[in-house]
Amino acid sequence: MATKRLAFYVGLVVLCPIPLHGQDLDPAKVRIALDSALPLAVETAAKSFPDLSRYLLYSISPRVLKGDPGGLHWQVQWQERAFPHRRWLVVRVYMSDGHAIAERLVDGEPPGNDSVSIRR
Repeated sequence: MATKRLAFYVGLVVLCPIPLHGQDLDPAKVRIALDSALPLAVETAAKSFPDLSRYLLYSISPRVLKGDPGGLHWQVQWQERAFPHRRWLVVRVYMSDGHAIAERLVDGEPPGNDSVSIRR
């Protein structure tokens, strides 16, 4: 009996399409595209952190942080090469105006005073 119920629920989940609501980027809000944001992020990170060569480019993603007045931005992250990989460099390039903010993060610690803001 339990096997039949399980089979029924699995079949129901597989056969019934579940609407997935992804976040679409509105082209009107994206003035700085990814191909323009990456060089800005690399330049900002190189100016802000002389030890950039000790980090590897880890990810690039569109983000919005709650309470961030800048809004939609590209978040570019570098991860420390040395084990245990606890240190991060993060550069946010805002899609509206190209404003870039760089900060160094350590897992388990709040963001420090190692933040730099660069306006273009």
